Amino acid sequence: MSSEPTISVIIPVYKCESCINTCVDSILNQSFTDFEIILVDDGSPDNSGKLCDELAEKYNKITVIHQENQGQAAARNNGVKFARGNWLHFVDCDDSLHPQMLESLYNAVNKNQVKLAMCSAIQGETIPDDFYRNKDINFNTLQMTEDNFLKLCKNERYYYWVVWGKLVHKSIYEKYPLTEGRIYEDNAIVCKWLHEAKKVAVTDTPLYFYYINISGTTKKGFNKKQLDVLWAFKEQIEFFSALGYEKMTEHIATYYFEISANMYHRAKTENCKELIPFIKSKEKEIKSLYAPYIKLNVKQKLYYYERTSKPMFYITRLKNKLGLLK
Repeated sequence: MSSEPTISVIIPVYKCESCINTCVDSILNQSFTDFEIILVDDGSPDNSGKLCDELAEKYNKITVIHQENQGQAAARNNGVKFARGNWLHFVDCDDSLHPQMLESLYNAVNKNQVKLAMCSAIQGETIPDDFYRNKDINFNTLQMTEDNFLKLCKNERYYYWVVWGKLVHKSIYEKYPLTEGRIYEDNAIVCKWLHEAKKVAVTDTPLYFYYINISGTTKKGFNKKQLDVLWAFKEQIEFFSALGYEKMTEHIATYYFEISANMYHRAKTENCKELIPFIKSKEKEIKSLYAPYIKLNVKQKLYYYERTSKPMFYITRLKNKLGLLK
């Protein structure tokens, strides 16, 4: 083993006293052993910080950073500052890794001479019984052309715009760190990592388990902070437009209106109607800048109209087009 770890596994920790041990155990049980774990206690008000300290006392691979609550992006950025490895892997504190994950991703970046590897993931409230079984894992390489960006974006198995499920070279992260003070911060930046990598290694094998937490950061009661998702996808639209990637600009700009429809619906149903003018202003901004790229099909228009309470006349007309009315 080298004097410095090859991989730094960075875990923001906040209100996860019930699951942090399971998460850390899944990392300590990796077939690849040349790594460090950096637990960043983001001012958690429960016993999570204390549990992190206990884990660090027990395992010399673990380092703990305590900070005032600044959010997940700041926690990850702070973790990177202390990372000794040249390769970074990010894990949410309530998620788990397959035992072969780090080994597979590291072998993939070396074999294919790339600076980013990514795997498929599964999500749910409980880890499937067969998740930890030994797997045959094969990687393909993708040149990050516009067409391959589109393939990754449309293939939900890859969760292409999140930080987890990936092994990324530190130099890429340092060029494109996460924006602090935002949520959905990875949705805005991971596309830049992929473009910077130029070529990536991908596998369809699910090696990451994402725990669906109903009360998690992006799923708790609706508030204006949730509207950061609109900022994140506007960042993507601007990025792909600047690259001249018209198909990706169209895809993300169109998807933006599905997201904004959801935000509108949540604001209306969760008694946050004061946020609706803000949502409409953001839609207007995107329309003014990228109108030629917004191409909702009939199903997407129906979804948008229903979620945003458009007049029933428009909804009935679209349903008729789709043959939904007898």
